[in-house]
Amino acid sequence: MSKILTDKEMCAIIHGAVHGEEIDDSGSYIHFLEDLGELIADHFGGDRGTAGFGDEELGYTCAFRVNECVPDDGGVYAKYDTDVTWKDGKETQ
Repeated sequence: MSKILTDKEMCAIIHGAVHGEEIDDSGSYIHFLEDLGELIADHFGGDRGTAGFGDEELGYTCAFRVNECVPDDGGVYAKYDTDVTWKDGKETQ
């Protein structure tokens, strides 16, 4: 029989993974971030770049590049890494 998870339960699993409760190997975690980045890009536009460990301040990161699927205002990405602005499908600084 299948287990049925709610959207909030699925979010709790992701939250647990991000907070170190589910994945304890850095290579596995980077692969998880790459998969999560693909999901984000598939649904909100952009191209997923590399994931990795930035530094002690940043921690783990995943890069995204603008593409034609990102809304003109930068979409969900607009409020993050505000040193880089995406407007009308182009990167501006």
